Amino acid sequence: MNPNANKLMKMATWTVAIFATIFAVVMAVLWIQSYGAGSPAFTALGQAFAEGWLMILIALVLCAGTYLGYFLYVNRKK
Repeated sequence: MNPNANKLMKMATWTVAIFATIFAVVMAVLWIQSYGAGSPAFTALGQAFAEGWLMILIALVLCAGTYLGYFLYVNRKK
């Protein structure tokens, strides 16, 4: 396997793992807040997503930008 492809695969794995962690933490914190206020479980999930979509979108853009930047760095011509 190409060493650059191996590096990109590792970076992709880490980027997806970091985004998934951020998504889970944001949703869990906001869900606990909404569910603790007396909302039903699925309503609290919808409220959590409605409140946290901007943070999740920012995390997605940062993770995608990091991967794209690394992709360009690894594949640059010398």
